[in-house]
Amino acid sequence: MTAAQEVVIDARWLRTGIGRYLLTLLRDLKTLLPETLLTCVTMPSHAAVLAPLCDRIIEMNCGIYSLTEQLWLPLVAPSAAVFCAPHYNIPVLRRGQIVATIHDLTHLIFPAYRSAVRSRIYGNMILRSASARASRIVTPSHYTRQCLIERLGADPAKISVIPCGLSEVFHPQTKEQGAEAVRRCFGITVPYLLFVGSAAPHKNLVTLLQAYRLISARRRDVSHLVVVLPDEAAAKRINPKLRSLLGTPGVHCLYAVPDETLASLYSAAMMMIVPSYEEGFGLPVLESMACGTPVACSRAASLPEIAGDGAIYFDPHSTEEMAWAIEQLLSSDDLRLHLAEKGLERAKAFSGTRAASAYADILFSVMSERMPAGSLERQHGL
Repeated sequence: MTAAQEVVIDARWLRTGIGRYLLTLLRDLKTLLPETLLTCVTMPSHAAVLAPLCDRIIEMNCGIYSLTEQLWLPLVAPSAAVFCAPHYNIPVLRRGQIVATIHDLTHLIFPAYRSAVRSRIYGNMILRSASARASRIVTPSHYTRQCLIERLGADPAKISVIPCGLSEVFHPQTKEQGAEAVRRCFGITVPYLLFVGSAAPHKNLVTLLQAYRLISARRRDVSHLVVVLPDEAAAKRINPKLRSLLGTPGVHCLYAVPDETLASLYSAAMMMIVPSYEEGFGLPVLESMACGTPVACSRAASLPEIAGDGAIYFDPHSTEEMAWAIEQLLSSDDLRLHLAEKGLERAKAFSGTRAASAYADILFSVMSERMPAGSLERQHGL
């Protein structure tokens, strides 16, 4: 009897979009590869969350994008058939097959990052290494795939586009249900616009806050703006200009909101605003659509590919155009309803199970290259 092959997944990062991508993938992956030994490498604080989703946990307390990860990750389960990296920071010294998900090339493309030492190392050397070294590359959008080919000369034959899957927690609630949960959790009782993301420069939160000030100056009935950020500690390190803008009257900052509560925030919002300059996918677009809330969206990078006809668009460099798009939605119940219906229909195409199945197929293909004919088919149930 052939022993089960082992797949190791670097699951240390459960914050922001990459964490949500990992958790959605893992909820189905073990079922899809039942005879594979699925091992997750993670921080000690995340072990309890991941334990039901895999066969084995290896705790490792080392930073993301650090020298330590490059020293230790090559030593983890060295005989495993495949190592899966959820972003481009692959362990460059690791031997064997690597499947890397490269969500975006933001650290290479966006000017604000190119001067930083960490970005020059990881956004250039490691990203280029991942592009060349990985056996297979997964991207969440055709936009990122094309960036890899054009900017890094990646082999198109080894790149698969697998759009991110939606977690089942994001589904429509009535406005009344969502509003009651928001009131109970945060004490917010007024209509609001919503931003979900980080304070990173490419998320363009500064322009959104400037647009909000512009709208507030010319409309007496403007709704409040709720800004959801990953954590308060990171928010305290943001630049003084952004810190000042976050103090604008009507702006509420929330931190580290769990998914169940975030779904209520989406559902109760008048609209979701995605102002990014650069995105490899843009999960908040789909999460909002899946909750039945209209989206005002940047016309940049992958966002039109993901949002399709389910959003109203604006130039992320234009404060005035962003304000105009928001005001169009504020002024028209019919437009909000139309986009909400379009968004609900579009979100149905982004199934978490479908994404996990496509990812499992890639793992199966990589593992089959290492095994005698017929043995992996028996493990995979074929």
